[in-house]
Amino acid sequence: MTKTKLMMLMILGVLFALSPIITNNLNFSVGNSDKNSELCDKDNEDLKISKISGPIHIDDSDPSSNWSVAKDAGICTGDGTYSEPYVIEDLEIDGGGVTCLRIENSNAYFRIENCTVFNAGYSNSGIVLSHVNNSQLINNNCSLNEYGIRLLYSDNNTISGNNVSNNVHIGIPLSYSNNNTISGNTANYNRYGISLKDSNKNTISGNTANNNYYIGIPLSYSNNNTISGNTANYNNQGITGYYNDNNIISGNTANNNYVGISLRYCVNNTISGNTANNNYDDGISLEDSNNNTISGNTANNNEVGIYLEDGNNNIISGNTANNNWLHGIYLKDGNNNIISGNTANYNDRGIVIWYSNDTIVSGNIMNNCGIVIGGSLEELNSHDIDATNLVNGKPLYYYANEVNLGPNDFINAGQVILVNCSDSLISNLNVSYSTNGISLYFSDDNIVSGNNANHNNKSGIYLGWSSNNNTISGNTANYNSDGISLYLSDDNNISENTVNNNEVGIYLSSSNNNTISGNMLLGNDYCIVEENCQGNRFSDNGTCTYGEGDGGQPIPGYNILFLLGILSIVAIIISKKLKKS
Repeated sequence: MTKTKLMMLMILGVLFALSPIITNNLNFSVGNSDKNSELCDKDNEDLKISKISGPIHIDDSDPSSNWSVAKDAGICTGDGTYSEPYVIEDLEIDGGGVTCLRIENSNAYFRIENCTVFNAGYSNSGIVLSHVNNSQLINNNCSLNEYGIRLLYSDNNTISGNNVSNNVHIGIPLSYSNNNTISGNTANYNRYGISLKDSNKNTISGNTANNNYYIGIPLSYSNNNTISGNTANYNNQGITGYYNDNNIISGNTANNNYVGISLRYCVNNTISGNTANNNYDDGISLEDSNNNTISGNTANNNEVGIYLEDGNNNIISGNTANNNWLHGIYLKDGNNNIISGNTANYNDRGIVIWYSNDTIVSGNIMNNCGIVIGGSLEELNSHDIDATNLVNGKPLYYYANEVNLGPNDFINAGQVILVNCSDSLISNLNVSYSTNGISLYFSDDNIVSGNNANHNNKSGIYLGWSSNNNTISGNTANYNSDGISLYLSDDNNISENTVNNNEVGIYLSSSNNNTISGNMLLGNDYCIVEENCQGNRFSDNGTCTYGEGDGGQPIPGYNILFLLGILSIVAIIISKKLKKS
């Protein structure tokens, strides 16, 4: 036998002897039945991983792919104890359309750190923990997947400092997972940033969830969670909850969304210390939600600062709701709610209470706006609105079922609201800049005279909801939307008032047999407007022409438009003559 043949036989013998070891390494589960990913050997017990590997699957309930096998294969270091957890770090994994790193059925302590995982396809994730406890996922980049980091039936895990942006669906979704800490992650430009479904007692803190297509942080059927110190800006909705109870939502920023913070069908939640500014619709919105506390929040520059509908036994206290386009605080169809100690300045309407019962309103501050109410007589009678509410630094007087009120009952009033009151005199007050300066609801046979009700956002003087046989005379109501307005109110005498520079001087809706006489109406867009009215009488209202601007003056710019029209015709005639010549 030649030396060459002898050498070949020796090499084949060595390879045959080593074949069980090679086979064992190749059989380690990598990805979904993909057992061809590159694994590097250990050198002096230091982990050395190839630059880009394929998917990895560890199932601690399966002896063929548990942590021990993973450690033998060079995937991780450590022993799985609290003091020496398994560690997977510095991997770069291309999922190739499947989940990049899946760990299941594990109670061992482990940490995944500084890994980059990407290209997990439809319904797959960068990292999935399923039935896993005691893990830490730190500073990983899990972008460009369907889901970034996904937890299923997994408890007591920490997910911190990860980048889970630009995923097709959700950055970090938790389902049926409890007692987890999700902190300091960046979850931008997904459909949803960080979501909880049927997950309880989790802490979601200090995360950034901006520019997500739908919702920054959504919660559903999840209770006793703490959502604090997160930033959820420029989403469709910042933070939302459906069917969630006993959660704390505090210290978050939810600006420049369609809606900042929204809860629906939620009970016993605390929404406190959040900032919800510059949202297109509502800053903070609760619907069909009971026994919640909304306190110490800032909700400025929205359409509505704080919106509550169909909610009972809620407390709205100590909030700031300024410069909102419509309402500072809006309550509709609610019972036994408390609105106290809030600041609601420079809104179109400071606080609105609409078709609600037994509302306590106290200690609120409103500048350049006031309170508006609406509903049945029974509903309006049920409210407790006291003079600790200040409108432009002056007390708001709300009286129900009173007779023979006089000047001593309205000392230095900032706004006056009467409900079912009669034979009273409201006179010589300055109730300007207060949404509706003086409002009468279901109130008959009163005199409102000699008051200034200027620069209100809605009506200077308002008679509504069947207020009849009142005398409104000698008042000044300038620079309002409506100077004096009547709704469902009949047989009133509106006379000798100065009503200038309003959008509508005197507005009557479904109000009949009123006398409108001797009023000065100058500079209004429309002097007098009627809708669905019968039998109203108008006389001696200056040069005002019914339903038009002052004295029926032409539309502003009319003369210029007419002149331009004449000039264009002349130009056409001259042009034709020149062509003929």
